[in-house]
Amino acid sequence: MKNLLVKLIVPVGILAVGVAGFALMRAMGDPPARIERPYLGPLVQAISVPANRTTVVVEGQGTVRPSAQIDLVPQVSGIAVWKSPELEPGGIFTIGDLLLEIDPRDYELHVRQAAAAVAQSRYRLDLAREEAEVAGQEWERIDGSDTEPGQLVLRIPQLRAAEADLQAAQARLEEAELRLSRTRIHAPFDGRVRSARADAGQHLNAGQPIAQIYSIEKAEIVVPIPDADLAWFPLPLPGRVQDAAQPGQTVSAPAEAPSGPHLCSREGANAVISGTFAGRSHQWQGRVVRTEGELDPQSRMVRLVIEVDKPYAGIATGQAPLTVGMFVDVAIAGRPADDVRTLPRSALRQGDRVWTVSPTGILRVRDTRVLRAMKEEVLIRLDLPADEQIVISQLSGVTDGMKVRLTEEEVGS
Repeated sequence: MKNLLVKLIVPVGILAVGVAGFALMRAMGDPPARIERPYLGPLVQAISVPANRTTVVVEGQGTVRPSAQIDLVPQVSGIAVWKSPELEPGGIFTIGDLLLEIDPRDYELHVRQAAAAVAQSRYRLDLAREEAEVAGQEWERIDGSDTEPGQLVLRIPQLRAAEADLQAAQARLEEAELRLSRTRIHAPFDGRVRSARADAGQHLNAGQPIAQIYSIEKAEIVVPIPDADLAWFPLPLPGRVQDAAQPGQTVSAPAEAPSGPHLCSREGANAVISGTFAGRSHQWQGRVVRTEGELDPQSRMVRLVIEVDKPYAGIATGQAPLTVGMFVDVAIAGRPADDVRTLPRSALRQGDRVWTVSPTGILRVRDTRVLRAMKEEVLIRLDLPADEQIVISQLSGVTDGMKVRLTEEEVGS
């Protein structure tokens, strides 16, 4: 029993001594000092964007297509006796090249027959002239009075019939020669073969397509762009308007987007076409030539037509061709705009506003004039003190004049 009391009293005593010592030490120590820290506001990131002169570039994408594409159709029937090696899919030819020849023998016979008919008609005409002359002499010999003889007496109708017969024979000869010339099918332009359906020895019918060819003298790219972008570069004047314009009349381009729907000039804006050929990037120069006759029915965008002259001209010097079907990027050179700032799209707030911050950390909400909104950037016009920066951070509950803190890391424009 005594041992049990000892085991209980000793731990209780130790615990009591510890509590008393802790209370004594706490009573003897000084309380910690309270430090008041002012609220500096949320941490934001800002950039310096000076106003400068910016050239607007309207960008788009499109697929290369030929400026002209036709079906090659023979105008006469017959057996193909010769076919050009280039009259195969992918073949390249120049204007005037012989592509196909049809057996000309039948048509040569028709030319000879027509030539013989012309000779006969010319003989009959000479005979009619001689007979008319003899008839006139006979009239003068028989009746030497001043009476005028009739046309039948002088055989004038027979002479006119012989002249008409000669003209008809000559027309038939020209027709036969024309049909003979059509047995040789020549290239109507510099181009390439998309498909071919004719071989030597095959019978071809007049009006039956034997190949599909397209021109490589020019290439076109159709680029859909938003309607608002038409205000930033000139469109070419239609031909009738150019003819009606006064000589020497020019169109001046304003420094910023006009209030009208678009601006026209005698020539369209220049464009740079970028694409990949044989695993490498290449560029070609083009020009805006027109817009298509209607809006895109699905995207409701304007479809520009960019034209590139001689897309295959540089093959001999190692320059890549602008091939049909290639998907390319197009950059259209627009007009310059003065005193504008280029911001990230995220820096533009609702209502076309931006947040600015002064060196003292005061945030201001400022209205801007948006000139052009792009995919990742916007062009704005804003009167801004030189020492203020534009906030690009996302905040909630923003009020004009609130305090913010700038990050130590300086962010470039």
